[in-house]
Amino acid sequence: GQVVGVPKPEFAPFVAGCLARLGTKRAWVVNGSGLDELTVCGETSVAELRDGAVRTFTVRPEDAGLSPAPLEALRGGDPQTNAEIAREILAGAPGPKRDVVLLNAAAALVVAGRARDLGEGVAQAAAAIDEGRAQALLERVREALA
Repeated sequence: GQVVGVPKPEFAPFVAGCLARLGTKRAWVVNGSGLDELTVCGETSVAELRDGAVRTFTVRPEDAGLSPAPLEALRGGDPQTNAEIAREILAGAPGPKRDVVLLNAAAALVVAGRARDLGEGVAQAAAAIDEGRAQALLERVREALA
């Protein structure tokens, strides 16, 4: 399974259909209020491919137990700033940037069949961050690429 972002919500069902024709069994094709990922800044349009059928629905941050946030709260910056934001998230810093990471991770866990719903996926993703497992994985990837 996979989560795929599209630049416009009207593309989602078409892309889900293409994935079905390519043999994908399960996927979410998403557009979050104009972003190519799930968002905490409003509603995310989802076209879910499951067992050859495509259904559409919307996800709100509250559906996963998260608080909505304004788009400005998610703004990044240059690569150095974004790297610092990523370090803060992996260190457990709370806030909308962490929440959007948790929401997208939760969707991936749901699609992979590792979580029953977004709320359970958020809890699993939060535990991975808070217990240091996400940071440890990043370090292993860094070492492998070095």
